[in-house]
Amino acid sequence: MDLNNEKTESTKQESTKQEKAFSQKFSRRGFLKTSVGMGVGAAGAAMLGYDGIANAAEVVQHDSFPVEVSADYKQYDQKNQVIMRALMGDPAVKTSFETYFGKHNALIPINTGDGYGRLEEAMVAGAWGVEDGLNGYHAPGFASQGLYEWKPSQVSGKVNPDKYTFENPEAASQAVKRAAKFFGASLVGIAPYDERWVLSHVFDMQKLDSVPNEFPFKPTNVIVMAIEMDYQAFEAAPTALELVATGNIYSNMGVLVNKVSHFIRSLGYQTIPCGNDTALSVPLAIHAGLGELSRIGILITPEFGPRQRLCKIFTDLPLAVDKPITFGVTEFCKTCRKCADACPSQAISHDKEPSFKTITISTNGGAKKWACNAEKCLKQWADAGTDCGICIKVCPYNKPNEWHHDLVKLGTKTPARPILRFFDDLFGYGKATVPDAVKEFWKK
Repeated sequence: MDLNNEKTESTKQESTKQEKAFSQKFSRRGFLKTSVGMGVGAAGAAMLGYDGIANAAEVVQHDSFPVEVSADYKQYDQKNQVIMRALMGDPAVKTSFETYFGKHNALIPINTGDGYGRLEEAMVAGAWGVEDGLNGYHAPGFASQGLYEWKPSQVSGKVNPDKYTFENPEAASQAVKRAAKFFGASLVGIAPYDERWVLSHVFDMQKLDSVPNEFPFKPTNVIVMAIEMDYQAFEAAPTALELVATGNIYSNMGVLVNKVSHFIRSLGYQTIPCGNDTALSVPLAIHAGLGELSRIGILITPEFGPRQRLCKIFTDLPLAVDKPITFGVTEFCKTCRKCADACPSQAISHDKEPSFKTITISTNGGAKKWACNAEKCLKQWADAGTDCGICIKVCPYNKPNEWHHDLVKLGTKTPARPILRFFDDLFGYGKATVPDAVKEFWKK
């Protein structure tokens, strides 16, 4: 008998019991019921002036683009995007995409277990119905497809020749934002037209190669819209429920940009509705004042953290533009690294500082950021059979819209930023087990 092993096992069991008791004592709800928690909560609510947006107190507006861009920055060629590379037969990514796409379309058996059951499978079919049906799987970035139509042959005669004149650009922006939110946008911002963020070339499925990205008119502005994705579904990432949340918004994006485009065309102005195609969504969203760039490489907004999808509309309608904002995301990301630690394929950088470093040919160089390894990311998509979403799930900015969750988000802006990840972990954010998350999803 190995007494040392017995003692070690006994010590582990006791340690586990103590950790469990500590976790229960200082759970999210338990903490808030204590006098300390109530005091912190009251102070936090007062600091919030509670309006449901944790970071409003320290949002800073900028007159120029807040991300450093090199003088030799070159527009991105879409053929370098990881899925387009796979479609061209690049061996580094071809198998990963074929596996992911096969699972996505139920051509390859998807994973089994919690979150991959018959109900979840049916939800995937429903969520992606518009995107995969009407839009013909536009998600990777195929321009002017389905509800995103804008090529002259598709929209001929659909722009009202009787042009409506607004009192001023501010009035036009107000009307467009009201329409966009009515049609389903969670957030709306207006960016100036900046050719840097327009793709130099777009991928042609017939030629399986790039062709010049040509617009039928000269845009003046870009309307950038974000749609919130479901929090409970992302708690079950990387299972099929994550794919449900993603597909649902991809389907809604097509409907949203189509409606807003019809609204603007009816007023006599031209539009180019886009999802992931035609131009880079994240820098446009930053330019439109919706949020900041993150370590994950996607947008963080004050309202939803990283949990939204982006779509945009180029137009020649004169609009008043919004100013870019910062609210401490870059500084917080420098010390947090929670997404990088949680990424199963280690696709997210652990570097402390953002840089101009490129990781693969898919990296859009020339902007100072944390570059992600798209090849490793796609491999994880193939393994999960979904768009994964673990990085979004664990991000401390990813909280539902409740005041005590906003209090945690508010803390990301304090001098105590480095300990915020500790409390985020302690309270269990992003750590819900898949079985529990799946049960919680279906109880809502």
